[in-house]
Amino acid sequence: MALRPYVDHDRCVSSGACVLEFPQACAYQEGQALAVVLPGADELTEEQLREAASLCPVEAIRLLDADGNDVTPEV
Repeated sequence: MALRPYVDHDRCVSSGACVLEFPQACAYQEGQALAVVLPGADELTEEQLREAASLCPVEAIRLLDADGNDVTPEV
């Protein structure tokens, strides 16, 4: 199952955990302190995507399956 990450900007508090641990996949939005998903996220394994999502202290990194369903593990 291919997962597609996205950042829920209503939840993001700019902790930076995703940017620090997965700089190839996450960065700060230009001009704002909100995380965004980079094209490099496509190169991460499903395990790495789940890890990135689990690092977010406010669960702003969400994972979608191929049908667009939110399959982010709840902590």
